[in-house]
Amino acid sequence: MGNTCKQIFRPERSPGQQDIAILLDFDGTIGNTETPAMEVAFWELAPYLVDSDPKTLEEEKVPWMQNNAGKAFEFMLEKCEKDRAEKGLQSIQQIREAKREKKDILEVVDRNRKRFGLPPLQEAKYRNLLVQQKEETVLALSVLATPCDGIKEVLDALTELKIPFCISTTSGKPRVPVCVKAMKFESYFPPHKIHSGESDFTPSRFKPAPDVYLKAAGSEGYDPEECVAIEDSVSGVGSAANAKLGFIIGYVGASHIPEEKKESHAMDLLSGRKSKDGRGANVVIRDIRDSMTLIKYFLAERDAGRGVAPGLIPKTLLKELKGGFYAKNVIVPYDDEKAKTESK
Repeated sequence: MGNTCKQIFRPERSPGQQDIAILLDFDGTIGNTETPAMEVAFWELAPYLVDSDPKTLEEEKVPWMQNNAGKAFEFMLEKCEKDRAEKGLQSIQQIREAKREKKDILEVVDRNRKRFGLPPLQEAKYRNLLVQQKEETVLALSVLATPCDGIKEVLDALTELKIPFCISTTSGKPRVPVCVKAMKFESYFPPHKIHSGESDFTPSRFKPAPDVYLKAAGSEGYDPEECVAIEDSVSGVGSAANAKLGFIIGYVGASHIPEEKKESHAMDLLSGRKSKDGRGANVVIRDIRDSMTLIKYFLAERDAGRGVAPGLIPKTLLKELKGGFYAKNVIVPYDDEKAKTESK
């Protein structure tokens, strides 16, 4: 059987509404939620990671979070189980049911769980680790979720310009609505403006599958080519590309991407390695406020009856960006209406 989608509604465009829509990822794009969510995920899995050492767990946390950023916990859990099976170790569920987690590792784990307001691991009453991670992440983020720097200015500018926008995320419900409430963003994102690859499809459809972007576009009353995606993950860029969205903005300004990793992460967003046709982001920005310059450009091109070639960005437009940016295929105008592409 195919996927069943929990569609909300497809509204008519209101008078004066612009002819484009903005579809935003949530974690690491709207909310600075990726870091606390990934840290909760790490401490959920830490007792079961192969060769875990209580003396080095804190050191292993950051690279683990960086390597798994943007991935669904289901995939992290699957890999952990696979690693355990290859070593001939019992499954996570068998260890949980027998409460055989190593005591020295539990001491480190429980100390960190306490920071998030969570009880000691062996006192948690969930039927499996996946359910536990979902529920405890919501609990932690209800306190820790904060907006990404500059995103409120962007949402206010979109509202003023009558450009509709919504959330298009892999993350599930109620996690995202809880974060929206913690950030006091309910006026921007009422329930029908939150679309989840995990919760809105049976079975779930995680990025880079295009489903959640197609649903978000349709729910706003727009075709995919009329939409702009703003994404911080490679899988998210792949999802937007696979959905054939008109323009893709990559973003590396959130706190979960350390300074020394921003350039390499940006190159990954530009690479297109998760899209079926090899299409990556048109451009990657460090300051979310610069998205408005790019959105206005896309709107002008659409109003003029032109599209934007996949993965390309005009050199003249880059000069208008205030923060740092990364671009791969830059269009340099020459000889009247011709254009040439140069790789950087």
